[in-house]
Amino acid sequence: MGAETDLEMVERHVSRGEAIIAGQRSVIEQLFARGSSTTDAEHLLMLFLEIQLQHVAHRDRLTAELGERRLPSEKKP
Repeated sequence: MGAETDLEMVERHVSRGEAIIAGQRSVIEQLFARGSSTTDAEHLLMLFLEIQLQHVAHRDRLTAELGERRLPSEKKP
């Protein structure tokens, strides 16, 4: 099995980020249901969302760069 490409790595980061964000939202729901403070958990969620935006932007840049590197005959319609 070959080494992971940059795009594969970023896709993995985006996917993992989605899972982390879903988990943090679940934590917030559980805290809220117990009547506990959600402030710290919400701040952490905001941090995760900011990081996720960076991962998505990185993925989009890599995808665009890879598309530009293709020869015209290789580009998909």
